[in-house]
Amino acid sequence: MYRRSVLCLAALTLLCTTVALAQSNGNFSATGSGLACTINPNTGALSGGIVDSFTTNISTSNGNGVTLDIRPSLVTGLFTDTKISTSVSSATADVGIQVCVSVDGSKFDSTSPVKPAPCVTYDQRFQQISSQLFSQLTACTALSSGVACTTSADCTNPSFPTCNNPTGAAGAGVCVGPNPACNFELILSTLSAHSFDFVVPVGIGKPHTIVTSWSTTGSTSGNGTIASCVGPGVTTVTQVKVFNNSGSLSF
Repeated sequence: MYRRSVLCLAALTLLCTTVALAQSNGNFSATGSGLACTINPNTGALSGGIVDSFTTNISTSNGNGVTLDIRPSLVTGLFTDTKISTSVSSATADVGIQVCVSVDGSKFDSTSPVKPAPCVTYDQRFQQISSQLFSQLTACTALSSGVACTTSADCTNPSFPTCNNPTGAAGAGVCVGPNPACNFELILSTLSAHSFDFVVPVGIGKPHTIVTSWSTTGSTSGNGTIASCVGPGVTTVTQVKVFNNSGSLSF
C-alpha cells in the first residue's frame, strides 16, 4: 500500500508539471497611456485624450495552434452640436469611433487574419434637430436695420436682404432680415469605456507587431458640429494555445 501511494504521488506530480509547462507557453504584452479625455462642464466640449494608435510587440512560441488574444480597452468621448436658426431650419450630426487592429502590417480588408473583423465601432451617435417655427414668427423674420428702401435691391447688407415695402412707394420701407436671437441649439457629450477581443491565429513563432488605431467617423449638415477623443487606453496581447481537444476557432 505504501509503494502504491508513492507511485500515485509521483504520477500526480508529473501531471502537475506537465500542466505547468503547457501554461508556460503563454506570453503577455501591453501598451497604454493614462492621458484622459475630459468634458468641459460649461460648454460640453471635449479636450485632452491620447494619440490615434498604440503599437505593441510580442514574441510567440513555435507550434500549431498559437493564437493572439488582442484586447484594446479605451475610454471614448463623443461630442455633437446641432443648431437651427431663422436661416437654417435643420441640422444633423453623426459621429462615431472605429477601432482597428493590424498584425504585422495586415490590411483592414478580407485578407486580414484578425477575427471576427479587423475593425469594429466602439461608439456611434446620430443627432438631428429641425423646425419651421422661426419662419412663422414675424419677430424672427423681420429684424429691422433702420435703412430705408423702396425694393430689396436697395438692401446691400446681406444680414438684412429684404425690403418690407408692400405698397412699393419710394422710400416707404426698411431693410429687414432674420433675427439671430431666434435659434435653438442641442449639445450632447458622452464618455464611455469599452473593450473588444480580437483573435489572431499566428501559427509560426516569431516576434509580432500589433498596431491598434482609431479614427473619428461621421458627417454633419446645416450647423452641425462633431468631435471625439480617446483616453485613457490600453491594448493587451496574450499568447494562448488552441489544443485539438478544444476544437477549432469558428467565426
